[in-house]
Amino acid sequence: LHCTRPLCLGRRRLSSDAHMRVRTPFRCSPHPCEYEIAFVSDVEGDLDYFNRWVAGSRCVAYTGSDEAALTLTHARAYFVYGGDVPDHGRGSEQLLRLLVGLKRAFPRRVALLVGNRDLNKLRLTSECAPSDLARPHWSIPAPHWDPSAPTLSQHLEQVAAARGGGATAASCDCAAERLRWMYENTLGCPATFEARRAELAALRSVGSATGDNGGGGGGGGGGGGGGGGGAGGGGGG
Repeated sequence: LHCTRPLCLGRRRLSSDAHMRVRTPFRCSPHPCEYEIAFVSDVEGDLDYFNRWVAGSRCVAYTGSDEAALTLTHARAYFVYGGDVPDHGRGSEQLLRLLVGLKRAFPRRVALLVGNRDLNKLRLTSECAPSDLARPHWSIPAPHWDPSAPTLSQHLEQVAAARGGGATAASCDCAAERLRWMYENTLGCPATFEARRAELAALRSVGSATGDNGGGGGGGGGGGGGGGGGAGGGGGG
């Protein structure tokens, strides 16, 4: 929901662009405001929702009809993103590029906060690195925070049974299947792998995006800087 009226705090204003979980009747200050701040959070890859938010914003707009880049609409405009860019929708990479591009264009007037869905992707740079992928699949335990989650070996055995034709857990062990297991069982986003596959296919203008050994292509963009530890020891986010 949008705030029904601007909120003025001294010389700063929370604009009507800000999304609130409840509709609150704010009183307007009679004094002119120096800044106008737009805020949105928890888009989680839903690019259609984000586009609707931009269309109603007084502070943020697309630079052209192709919706390839964002800009701030006036010299007093500021923008804060409250966290959780990726996961549920099929626009995670596009949203990341838009937000980072806006931050680079206006480094002092744009603030990008991180949420749990952003932070837990830091694991990807370590657990999908060649050194970690070289670990035997049977040596990687289930996440300690979810006793019902399968181990990587159990996941691969399920994949092998579904493929048939003499497939084994070892023959199905690849970067794509490890990433699928992480998304589905350790990162709290079971739909993300297929959503990322669909997004990458659309961005590449191909029928489908595939990973190694016929696995999915859900592992591209969205992972950030250094990660932490094996799947059994990292936090679930």
